[in-house]
Amino acid sequence: MDNSLPVYSDMQSDHKQQALRDFVADVSHELRSPLTSIKGFAQAILDGTAKDKKAQLKAASVIEDEAKRVIRLVDELLELSRMESGQIQMAQGPVDTEELLQHCHEIFMMRAEEKDLQMAADIKPLSPVIGDIDRLEQVFSNLLDNALKHIPAGGKISIAAQQPSADFIEITVSDTSPGIPPEQLPHVFKRFYRVDTSAAKTGIGLGLAIARKIVRAHGGDIKVNSILGEGTEFIVRLPVNVNISREWMPEPRRYSCSRLSL
Repeated sequence: MDNSLPVYSDMQSDHKQQALRDFVADVSHELRSPLTSIKGFAQAILDGTAKDKKAQLKAASVIEDEAKRVIRLVDELLELSRMESGQIQMAQGPVDTEELLQHCHEIFMMRAEEKDLQMAADIKPLSPVIGDIDRLEQVFSNLLDNALKHIPAGGKISIAAQQPSADFIEITVSDTSPGIPPEQLPHVFKRFYRVDTSAAKTGIGLGLAIARKIVRAHGGDIKVNSILGEGTEFIVRLPVNVNISREWMPEPRRYSCSRLSL
């Protein structure tokens, strides 16, 4: 008797259970740090350790920041979950990618200047794509925000856009960061994965995972190249005049290119 089907089903079940355990462990790890800070500083206020007003204000500020971090985590988890289940809602219409990229460049240039970074843009004429302008803004915002997090002062971020063929456009976000080790490149789009795990680096490792989900929902793809000591580039390819899948139901949202990725 052939027992291959039950064995295969058991393997699938084991894989799903392990994926669920890994997910719960990841979420628990990400929540533990901010919740520990909230508990500690709240206790300092309650037991009088934070005695003067300055210390109390500092404790309250930390509590507020960490609470916002938890809220961002929950929001991003819900969004990623909807994407993975195909339930996220998207608007569908012509997108002027040139204008969108120029807008993102202007917004992030101000943030770059605050960190003593340079920003450059080389945006060639592009055919419009069909999709959700808010979600595409989220992709480029996440990529630019990711670059800002990993570049030391004096570094440079570049946005380049071109149309290599009549079928697709190509957008590259590059930076002069320290680079990503080759063995880590296959993992950068996984949720919760962070190349730099030092305490000084912010973010919870969802921004790139979400960016890839959005790009692929538009029929495109995203890849990463990196050289240690030189920098990293993310290349987004989007098809021209190709409708996004019907499963993405329209629900327009206003975009500002100002959200922070995680």
